[in-house]
Amino acid sequence: MSWEIHRAGHAFPRFAKDWNRLNDELHGGHPAFDSRFVGALLAHFGSGSESLCIHRSGDDVDGALILSSRGFGRWALFLPAQAPVGALLVKDARSLETLMPALPGHAWTIDLLAIDPAFEPDWSRLLLPRTVVRHQLTMAVATGGDFLAYWQARPNKQARPNKLRSNLRRYQRRSGDHAASVRVTRDPGEIGAAVSRYAEVESVGWKAATGTAIGTDNPQGRFYAQLLSDFAASGQARVVELWFDDRLGASRLVVCHERMWIMLKTTYDESLAAMAPGRQLLHEALQVAFADMPAGAVEFYTNATRDQTEWATHLRHVCHHQLYRNATVANFHGIARALRGRFAGRDAAQPPAAFDATGVAAYRNPAEIPPAMRSLFDAAAGREVELSLEWFANLQATVFGDDDSVRYYGAELNGSPTVILPVHVSRGDGGRAPEIESLSNFYTSLYAPLVGPGADPTDLARLLQAARADCARASVLNFHPMAVDSRAYEAMVVALRSIGCIPFRYFCFGNWYLKVDRSWSAYLEQRDGVLRNTIRRKRRRFLAAGGSFEIVTGMAEVESATAEFNALYRQRWKRAEPYAAFIPGLMRWLAASGTLRLGIARLGGKAIAAQLWIVSGGKASIYKMAYDEAQAIHAPGTLLTAHLMERVIDVDRVTEVDYLIGDDPYKQAWMSHRRERWGIVAYDAASLPGIARLLFEILGRAIRRTPAGIDGKQGLLSTRPSWRRRTP
Repeated sequence: MSWEIHRAGHAFPRFAKDWNRLNDELHGGHPAFDSRFVGALLAHFGSGSESLCIHRSGDDVDGALILSSRGFGRWALFLPAQAPVGALLVKDARSLETLMPALPGHAWTIDLLAIDPAFEPDWSRLLLPRTVVRHQLTMAVATGGDFLAYWQARPNKQARPNKLRSNLRRYQRRSGDHAASVRVTRDPGEIGAAVSRYAEVESVGWKAATGTAIGTDNPQGRFYAQLLSDFAASGQARVVELWFDDRLGASRLVVCHERMWIMLKTTYDESLAAMAPGRQLLHEALQVAFADMPAGAVEFYTNATRDQTEWATHLRHVCHHQLYRNATVANFHGIARALRGRFAGRDAAQPPAAFDATGVAAYRNPAEIPPAMRSLFDAAAGREVELSLEWFANLQATVFGDDDSVRYYGAELNGSPTVILPVHVSRGDGGRAPEIESLSNFYTSLYAPLVGPGADPTDLARLLQAARADCARASVLNFHPMAVDSRAYEAMVVALRSIGCIPFRYFCFGNWYLKVDRSWSAYLEQRDGVLRNTIRRKRRRFLAAGGSFEIVTGMAEVESATAEFNALYRQRWKRAEPYAAFIPGLMRWLAASGTLRLGIARLGGKAIAAQLWIVSGGKASIYKMAYDEAQAIHAPGTLLTAHLMERVIDVDRVTEVDYLIGDDPYKQAWMSHRRERWGIVAYDAASLPGIARLLFEILGRAIRRTPAGIDGKQGLLSTRPSWRRRTP
């Protein structure tokens, strides 16, 4: 696998076929990524120095993009102002890890500009450090169904706002003295004339004064004339016009395919502004799009205003991604950027937006969280019980109590929830400054922000900024334990780096689990012979001695079973639970929800072993166990594990059994796979305490220099430390 670097102006036509094949495979033939579009951009706005980067795996081209050098080792995606979105065609984002060494000179950063999140690669396994900032809020209109269902109130459909519809009726009444008509030009022989008419209208408007207007004979005019002509040849261009009598009132340029329209440009006769011809045309053009494309979307690729979003069915943020050669480069660049922002009196994170559709709120407890936000917890709970709202409610009530620093930060985009970040502020020891931490402690085996389908790393960055604003003294942010291979983990690293913090990954613990693909008896036959013999021999003796097993699942027995469990725990560890109410609260909630599997082994009616298992979302989690050491001769822990394992495999039919925390050798006898849970600690590079802690972190890692694991390609400053786990 390797990259080839070519002069784009000369080589692009030769690779146009491969380029289009990739666009078809990855993005369904996105019109703005089409070789005709990109080729026209190069021909009319390229400087001649652009580099076409082609990645091959064997003989197959599986990556392509065009970069421009910005000097001093900086490169950026080729993106003239006429490009609605950045063209990044890579099957596997990991191929970008070898791009910088292949570029001329010593490249240290690449700016991937204006990347549409709906058409981007999977970033989760990319090892290169990355920051993400918002470029613009774009909008789309889905054309599924009929236009009236979109425009007016219909069952199960969202109507356009009343104000928008009433305003449009008013504009239409104002133009009642004129015969209004809509013309759609798509014929290749007529498209050039339609573009010329567009240019005539725009060249006398406000854009002419700013030098951005399409003219009949300027680079912009020639570009759009070629572009629309090339796309019209395959039936993929439209010029939609609104005429009042014989006068052109407004015009829109469109490129498209069978599932997408892209609104490239719009103009209107400014002398007709009282009739809002641009808005009237948009209403008419959308009707044409609904008829032309019954199941697709109209994409605007504009920095949407509040008024424009009233037309949208979907909103999303087009973002700039910055890739760094390694973590050392990223960290030094992050420090410099944060300090520049501090001395300039501004935040180093997101640039201000003309219209901010993202709302951020902070909730002090689960009872304050509105139903729409709770839906994110419900969706996450289907995968992980420890991400349910009930889990956090029990944790907060029994562990954090009246700690006023607990917050659930929530973000929503135009009213739709995207991310929730549960955190608290640790007060620090010995005068140490407070730290913002995940809402977790030693009871937690897995933590993650609650991320909805429409979220992006910038939403998480906004919540992190809100947490820092509420605790201005905190210069350290710490989140653990997280699934290292999850998108949420990578999104957290990116978000922290994007707000001006310097993140470091660290190992927490190993996690052993079983993929269930057979019955209990078949599973047992695959276990080690010593374990099988122990189970069979000890079970016979245990039952013969008057032993019995019980699995508590409901509310009727939960109180007495909890008391037995706690008594065994105190006997085993010679101390009570550090937070006495947590386990009882957990068991009551699990019993009420039907997810409790509390196994108890008794001998002569007395409990000698107990295990708390949780069955939820097709997974059985072995959460906590205790046994009487005086009865070790009966191996009650092993027998109870086997009894519960049989239950969850054959009765509950789970697909996974999870041993949660730790690499204890006995877990390997039962489980089939191992994964890791990691944490992220980040330091505010714009504060003196943050820089001091950062220097200690770097020094400590340099001294330890343990194997870097997943961070092997991220440089000296990412060597992992051991986990600083806080236990009672």
